[in-house]
Amino acid sequence: MGIGRVREMLIRAGYRLLVLDPDLQTTDQGPTRAGGPMPCVAVLFVSSSPEQWRHSVRQLVASTTGRIIVGVLYPTDGPFFDSIDERVEWLTVGSICELINRTYRAVDGHILVVDDAITLPLRFLDTALAWVRDDPRIASVSFLSNAADHLSFPTRNLPTPRVPDGFDEQTITDRLRETQPSASPAPILIASGQVVLISSWALGAVGELVAPASARFDVAISDFSARANEKGFVNLVDTSTMVARSSDIAVRPIDDRMREDDMGWLLHRHRWLIGHLDEQRLSGDSPLAHAHQVARVKLEGLTISVDGSCFGPNETGTQVATTRTILALADHLSVRRVVVSMAGQIPSYARQLSAHERIELRSGDSPWSGIVDIGFRPYQPSPGFDVAGWSNTCIRTAVSMLDVIAYANGSYFESPELWRQYRATICEVVSRVDAVTVISADVREQMILHGLPVERGRISVVPLGTTNADPSAPRVCPAGLEQRGFGARRFAVILGVNYHHKNRELAMAAHQELRRRGHDLDLVMAGPAVPYGSTRLNEANQRASLDDAHRWLHVLPQVTVEEKNWLLSHASLAWYPTSAEGFGFMPFESAQFDVPSVSVAFGPLKELSQVSGVRPLRNRTGSFDVPLMAQSWQPSALCDVGEAFLNDPSLAAQHCAAVREAGQHYSWKAHADRLVQLFREILGQPRVRL
Repeated sequence: MGIGRVREMLIRAGYRLLVLDPDLQTTDQGPTRAGGPMPCVAVLFVSSSPEQWRHSVRQLVASTTGRIIVGVLYPTDGPFFDSIDERVEWLTVGSICELINRTYRAVDGHILVVDDAITLPLRFLDTALAWVRDDPRIASVSFLSNAADHLSFPTRNLPTPRVPDGFDEQTITDRLRETQPSASPAPILIASGQVVLISSWALGAVGELVAPASARFDVAISDFSARANEKGFVNLVDTSTMVARSSDIAVRPIDDRMREDDMGWLLHRHRWLIGHLDEQRLSGDSPLAHAHQVARVKLEGLTISVDGSCFGPNETGTQVATTRTILALADHLSVRRVVVSMAGQIPSYARQLSAHERIELRSGDSPWSGIVDIGFRPYQPSPGFDVAGWSNTCIRTAVSMLDVIAYANGSYFESPELWRQYRATICEVVSRVDAVTVISADVREQMILHGLPVERGRISVVPLGTTNADPSAPRVCPAGLEQRGFGARRFAVILGVNYHHKNRELAMAAHQELRRRGHDLDLVMAGPAVPYGSTRLNEANQRASLDDAHRWLHVLPQVTVEEKNWLLSHASLAWYPTSAEGFGFMPFESAQFDVPSVSVAFGPLKELSQVSGVRPLRNRTGSFDVPLMAQSWQPSALCDVGEAFLNDPSLAAQHCAAVREAGQHYSWKAHADRLVQLFREILGQPRVRL
């Protein structure tokens, strides 16, 4: 049948101004417009309430660039749409399926079907059209809506009469598209919703829409997309676009669902859909569920449960990192609530958590507050950590490996059996959680080196922040020093737990060498003691060999934050000869007080200099690179660096400036940004299964 005959038949059938363009042509890649992509035609069927449909037509005029075909049940309704825009055309038809099929026969183009009076965001069709134009295997694209059965948003299967408070379809779409990660196509068995883009290529391969007895579009598009599925085509959802159906504008009830006889007709034609339609609606672990929950947290914000069982009487690096992480997450605009579970009362150093409006503190045996998006333990798991129970109350789970020191070193445990239990717990948890964060690239490499059972792709480097020390904060001289009549002596400081890898005895030896070289400098050592794997014996042996140690060596237990600030603000030098570390706060903290630290260039501390960029510095005693770091743990090598700082204040100042510059790359805001990005990503991925 020729083009002229088709045109004549369509005009007689009631089409008004709908003609085939002479510049449409067909290629072996499918129908395209000469010199451009396949056009898209929007169609609406006005069975009643034309004044409400007029609003939707205006929305299509504002949001699309192609033709808009209005099908009317009564010819007298047609002129009602004449004055809207020159792109709007109308014809008389008996059903929406007839309108779609007749439009397909007349125009080579993709068809956007609007089955209810709706409100659309600008350029809402861009993403869906790009997908269809790039891949001819796509049969249809559906969209999120506040009322679209299982595509209802922000809660699936729960149609609501309007979009969430404080938003409209445009602001929701903007947020979904602008917030990372970018939305990916989500496959579904059958198309759904009141707005569906139908591919012309699929119509050509599958055939036109078949109308059920009820002539309902949702039934017809379900049948069409099921037939397309049988031929290997795919139906997608664009979870970056929100279509609004307001109860005061919509023509149909917003909770209107497929009738039982229509469902029977559909399942009679496609028996393989039996059971699978309910799965598409209800499954929490399908591609649609993953994409939908990512979109939901983009709009509503994340709910995060943080394991705060590390909080105790002493504040070490773990407690500092956990407190700062919780605060940074709670301050993040994309986080709605942070639930912190603790074994007891909140310690004084973390009381600021209780004042934050987005933080909920919980104690006792019931750590979780209902179902949350993310369960996060910001430090290594230990025996007794219930990863299975945790996974039951959190949609996705993550843990942080601050380091692998205890995993690789049995001296920190009371018995070999306890060490084995600890290692087994680490292996079980990292193999079962959805993501493992590490605080430096070096920790990731150490995990791989020691063969921990987690794929590299499930390990994410999320550095900590460095702004823990505040030079303007209150300072108090430690009581232990005041009692000894410490006065105004010049001193170096060692801060931290007496773990074996902290090498406090090496710092003592380096300091003694410094004094032998003529530097009259006391040494203050402050920090809590551990029961196993400490330097207690090594320190005692080292102290016995020191000259007049009782005059210049001052050993203090755990100090308060105010006392720590006083020590850093008055010290001339900070010793930090650690040989195993995950990140290392001390160099950053001392640099905030313009106190140079002496450490060895390895692992995460070496990453420090790589971030800031090593810069050469020449002074009267030779050439140095800043940050200046020792090349070995030999006391003489450590002493050389310390002496260089003491001999040349300008070198010390430039060293501290370089460390502070590196610290700018490690903010707690950036830490929270990376965590939030990671949490959204794992919500969009299948859960880890064993």
